[in-house]
Amino acid sequence: MRKWLIGCGVLFGIVLVLCIGVLVWAFTPPKIDIPPRQLPPNNAYDEYRAMAEEMKQRLDADTRFKQIENAATAGQPLSATDRAYYLQRIEPYLRRYQSLTQRPSIVSVERSVHTRLPELAQIRRIARAEVYLMREELRQKRYRAAIARADRLSRLAEQVRNGGPLIHYLVGVAIHAIALQPIREELPRIQDRAALEALLKLARDYEKRRVPLWKCMQEEYYFILSVYQELLDGRTTIDQLTGSDSTPQTSTSRDEMLPYQLLVKTALPELNRVMTQAIEESKQPFHKRRPEKMDPDKNARHLLNAIIIPVSFEASDKEASEVATMRLVGCTAAIRLHKLRTGKYPASLEALQLGEMIIDPFSGKPFVYKTDPRFGFLLYSVSQNRTDDGGQSPYGGAPESRGDLSPVSVRVPDHLKGVRREQLPLVAPVWLR
Repeated sequence: MRKWLIGCGVLFGIVLVLCIGVLVWAFTPPKIDIPPRQLPPNNAYDEYRAMAEEMKQRLDADTRFKQIENAATAGQPLSATDRAYYLQRIEPYLRRYQSLTQRPSIVSVERSVHTRLPELAQIRRIARAEVYLMREELRQKRYRAAIARADRLSRLAEQVRNGGPLIHYLVGVAIHAIALQPIREELPRIQDRAALEALLKLARDYEKRRVPLWKCMQEEYYFILSVYQELLDGRTTIDQLTGSDSTPQTSTSRDEMLPYQLLVKTALPELNRVMTQAIEESKQPFHKRRPEKMDPDKNARHLLNAIIIPVSFEASDKEASEVATMRLVGCTAAIRLHKLRTGKYPASLEALQLGEMIIDPFSGKPFVYKTDPRFGFLLYSVSQNRTDDGGQSPYGGAPESRGDLSPVSVRVPDHLKGVRREQLPLVAPVWLR
């Protein structure tokens, strides 16, 4: 009997210790370490934000400007009066951003779910205005001036995403696409040596300064950790994260914070695992990345992680598409320059001595390159489906799950306008001279 009582006492003591341990664990806030950003002096991003606030106030309230802007973006011809008004309103900001592209820039906004980012919309507005002017210059065969605008936009794209999370990275992707679109449409006609040298330099400079996706994935991880810290501090709620409640958060009692504390504590190990895995996978060469490792959203089982972790494999495809497009444009310029120097096309892309620029991100091999004395040369990437479709590509030049990626973007012809994108035929291979 005595032994039984002693055994019960020991068992009770163990259970008591375990219960106390669980309570201590539950009431002890988790420690979240978030490294601070190292911002450069004279950081251009702060001025981009100030400029964006001014643009939002002045241009969004200008009904006439917005109507003209919409027409210009849609490619509609503007009257001389409307064109003059449009440029009068937007040119001060074009001059300001032009000088800012020469300065160091790191995203400096607070890592918070409550942070507003007006600069991202206004930066796209700047890109659309630059493209409007680029198209005018391309029509006038002022190729170097148009390429100089594309170079400024390329610098802007990298400034926007340097030190930023995924949303900044995707805005950078959009700016690069906007900047290259008119040049890709005009590419079959760009034969001027100086313009070709400028295009090749644009592609080379891009290779040097581009911000890789993994760095923005790393910043996305820090952003999520900051949001979890806001939950612990009572500065945000689950309802605000899901968008079901937009009211500002008031002070939260200890009892109300305990469920959030438990949620964050149990979510952190999985968050650390899946985000670290995605970041490391995004450092791999494009063609070696595994979708199941790159998409932390699919690997998240915890409720809190499932709410906030982003889908990132699509961003990986966008990174590969952007790199492939810029490289294709650079290789096209290099092939034409080789022909101008030697009188013949290079026997292979390796003969151009461009290093990594000839590599198709989707295959890990040189781009598909063919020559024909009757037609010139054919150059393309196997694109997202990793299949050689003979150089057939989608209208508009955007990579899709079908077809290849050409350096040339072909507009949808009038007789096919209105047809759903997935039902459009592919464009025949575009041979260049």
